[in-house]
Amino acid sequence: MKKLFTLLIIMILLVSLVFALDIESNIFCDYEPSARARGMGGAFIASCDDADAIFYNPAALHTGIAGVQTGYSKIMGNDFEILKTGSFAYHLPKYGTIGLSIKKMDVENKDVILQSEGTYSLAHSFLLIGDIHSKFYIGYAVNLNHISFGETVEGRKMGEESVLGLDFGALAVLHQRTKIACAVKNINNPSVGKETTNDLPQYLTIGVAYQPYHGVTTEIDLKQKFSEETKVQLGIEFQIGNSFWLRTGASTYPNSVSGGIGFLIKGVKFNYGINTHPVLNSTHHFAIGYQF
Repeated sequence: MKKLFTLLIIMILLVSLVFALDIESNIFCDYEPSARARGMGGAFIASCDDADAIFYNPAALHTGIAGVQTGYSKIMGNDFEILKTGSFAYHLPKYGTIGLSIKKMDVENKDVILQSEGTYSLAHSFLLIGDIHSKFYIGYAVNLNHISFGETVEGRKMGEESVLGLDFGALAVLHQRTKIACAVKNINNPSVGKETTNDLPQYLTIGVAYQPYHGVTTEIDLKQKFSEETKVQLGIEFQIGNSFWLRTGASTYPNSVSGGIGFLIKGVKFNYGINTHPVLNSTHHFAIGYQF
């Protein structure tokens, strides 16, 4: 038990060092790629147990259910901001779990894509140490981030660039009911641009999930982006029977409340999440997937 806590504390201290000299960026922002997480106020890095874990904490891939899923949402109800995601997780016989994902954020006007951001990821998660009571997992993801702007009359891109990013995560499972997680995004501080460079945003998230009763999961996350306030995310998920879930949550910066549902029918799982915005419209998020 002491070894698990020591490993987690050391990892948190190391990854927090990457937040020095971060530059504000408005590209590849935190769009909340999971409908399930959106319904829980974004509190998800410790309790994620499906293929969408690749977006939040790659270490959790090995503790989850293998499968494939896809999601769709219009950010704050805007027809011109379309978020599309796809994720896949597969348990290898001896070498942990691998994950693949794609996240696309398009800004459109009259069916013309003005800006397109795409993140294509490959992740790996495995058990580092464990016993009958507790386990410690780590994981990493390599992301190809591609951004392009508009098109000329000849159909060529007005500008485009790709850069690699690296995510890292850890997850400690204590006596099955408590999970402590930490994840850092873009630990290598990637940037795009030639004359004027823009750093991709870096996030450090720490979360704790607890199951007071069977079928009830609670989680609190603290997400920090350098030069911004710490974002607090709270979520709770209720499982009703074997195939239905209710979710609710809240978050700060900006203040938002959320809710969602999920149901499973013969391996096919549907998730829906919604969260409010203090000024703009709410965001509706839909996802469907299949569990292996």
